Amino acid sequence: MTTEQDTYETPVIFRIPRSKRLAENDGVTAYFPTIPSDYQGFYITCYAHVGQHSGASLEHLHNPRTRPATPTEYADLKSELESLGYKLRVYKRQQRWMDKERFAEISNGRG
Repeated sequence: MTTEQDTYETPVIFRIPRSKRLAENDGVTAYFPTIPSDYQGFYITCYAHVGQHSGASLEHLHNPRTRPATPTEYADLKSELESLGYKLRVYKRQQRWMDKERFAEISNGRG
């Protein structure tokens, strides 16, 4: 029997700093635009090799000092997340339906 947990693909957006120096130091960050990190849904969950799970404002996701990471750049982080049990679907940018899904999580008491 398959459950929602077995089939649900978590939307993720991988971003990396545009500056080579910062990219080497900070690396890639995974943003989960449908997973709230606060009770109001104004912050999203993110994940990085160092620091692991954390919260981020949407400004982090849209920061012009970052760019979408390439599959080669985010491969290690994606693999790490999948080893934690995530089934991921990669997007390059946030979409409106993601906000609706995040706020639905709050109203369902999952935030």
